[in-house]
Amino acid sequence: MLAIYPRRDKIKHRMNANAQRLKEYLLTCYPPEEWPTLLHQAEEWAATRPLEGLRVLDATPIYRNTLGKFMALLAGGAELFVPARTNMPADATVLNMLADFGIRTAEKGQDDFDIILDCAGQCTRRTPSLGYAELTRSGVPAYERTRRPVIVADAGRIKRVETTLGTGESFFRALEQLGHTDHEGRRLLVVGYGKVGRGLVHYARKRGMLITVADVESKESELPLDTTFVNVNDTAELNEAVLSSWCVVTATGRINALHNRLNAPAVIASPVLLANMGIDDEFGTKIPPHRVLNAKKPLNFILEEPTRMCFIETTLALHNACALELLTADLPHICMPPPPDVEERLLHIATTKGSGELRHLHLLLGEG
Repeated sequence: MLAIYPRRDKIKHRMNANAQRLKEYLLTCYPPEEWPTLLHQAEEWAATRPLEGLRVLDATPIYRNTLGKFMALLAGGAELFVPARTNMPADATVLNMLADFGIRTAEKGQDDFDIILDCAGQCTRRTPSLGYAELTRSGVPAYERTRRPVIVADAGRIKRVETTLGTGESFFRALEQLGHTDHEGRRLLVVGYGKVGRGLVHYARKRGMLITVADVESKESELPLDTTFVNVNDTAELNEAVLSSWCVVTATGRINALHNRLNAPAVIASPVLLANMGIDDEFGTKIPPHRVLNAKKPLNFILEEPTRMCFIETTLALHNACALELLTADLPHICMPPPPDVEERLLHIATTKGSGELRHLHLLLGEG
């Protein structure tokens, strides 16, 4: 494949001032072993400047650890923008810092970007000259009629680190922040047994909880022996499971996943805790926002750090790396996974230079 822009591997540059200041700030927040992949990417890109002169719009939810992602893009020479925030969660303190590091807010209707690093399909009305990289599975349907290449970070192996380990850990961290600290022996109903659901079950078992999984397809052969299963389409069984649980958490990745499946008056009147871990409202309109923790928004977004840096940084580096793959001239105008060799290189950095938690990623990534 022919690259549009040369990588210029032999040209050496110092990291530009904005990227350097971001690095210095973040090193006061995180030790290097918590984010080795982003640090490596930034240092490498400072030398090769692969994004020199390119205008990049990045729609990743903005929290403190997102700044590590921005550091690498700036080090690579990108002229970096973020969308005006309306619906996506963000940390207001971090938003107010962006201009100090030369990161600008895109104007309404602005459509002169080379690359869009999207999240949840927010930016499909804009048409970048080179293409998109989408961070989430939930954003993929928005690209069904794409006019540009779309590399989907969620379609790769690395995303399991964030969605399985990171999201599972942060769900319980958020519950504890709200004062719900007594988990042992209580019943948790996990709706959806994909990457997020598996992480929720993993951390619930570590806390000694009783666990039920609900899904539209049988998952009994995949579940731990001490976990029970109900089919979401069996509404009587589902509602019995909901009302007999201490907490119900949705992790389907589908909007209105439980709409018309729940006995809404009974659920609303019950003491069961309701929580959502998806970007969209998975409970449906019959369950009012006030009845779900964090008003139906992903529960972990109440946290200062919704996903710990060590669990998300390799995903952020992969999303960035997809931008370089879009420099290839002959990519098809379809959604595609990230190249396996790109993922393997990033995983090698994470597991050899990262913290103890990162060094055991092969156990997770070796699963089916």
